[in-house]
Amino acid sequence: MEQTSTLNLILLHAYGESSEPQKEFLAGELAKDQLLQEDLMEVIRAKRMLNSKMKSPSATSVRIIMEHSYKTEHLQEI
Repeated sequence: MEQTSTLNLILLHAYGESSEPQKEFLAGELAKDQLLQEDLMEVIRAKRMLNSKMKSPSATSVRIIMEHSYKTEHLQEI
């Protein structure tokens, strides 16, 4: 399997997007590299922080988008 970057694999793994072969490769790399383990933990901490800061759009924003969508719905048929 061709690997482009172990750090890319860490990101894929943190977001549940890695394949089984990628998981196996990453597990082997993590077992032998303490710095890589620290990188994984940093990515997980950053992901948790970002998730905690996520906010939903305001009701006004949703209403404006829905109104615009309704007004321009007929343009999709052209």
